[in-house]
Amino acid sequence: MFPFQNLGDLIDRTRDLDKIAVVDLGGEQSPREFSYRVLDETANGVARALEARGLARGERVAILSANRFEFLAAYFGIMRAGLVAVPVNFKFPRDTIHFIIADAGAKFVFCDPARRADCPPGLPVACFGSESAEAFDVFLDRGAFTAVVPARAEPAMFLYTSG
Repeated sequence: MFPFQNLGDLIDRTRDLDKIAVVDLGGEQSPREFSYRVLDETANGVARALEARGLARGERVAILSANRFEFLAAYFGIMRAGLVAVPVNFKFPRDTIHFIIADAGAKFVFCDPARRADCPPGLPVACFGSESAEAFDVFLDRGAFTAVVPARAEPAMFLYTSG
């Protein structure tokens, strides 16, 4: 087993990075297959883009989306950058979604096209699978990124549950 220090940086780069890591059945076209290399590079692109937008270590970033490759890449990228991922259940009513995002203090939201209208107004958004100026692919800042080493007891994710 290889050592790791950041939950968003769990890809073992000593192994074959061209192997399939994710088979995505949730995108606009399915199935889609993504290698560990593409997942790693996309997560780095998320981390770099969030850092370039000025998000500070420990700030919250919401994800409002059905399961898909970009969700996972955003999740990993958020944590790599030392930020806190806030996955939001898209089945909640819009008022509850807005409450959770506000309560968490999220500074940015990733969403899929079906959930774009549920994002609170005024927050910056990157939308998976979109062709707009908010498109996830436009948002990404591709390149190398060194994952933040979290401090002891530093949060990586906030979950809002019914339990």
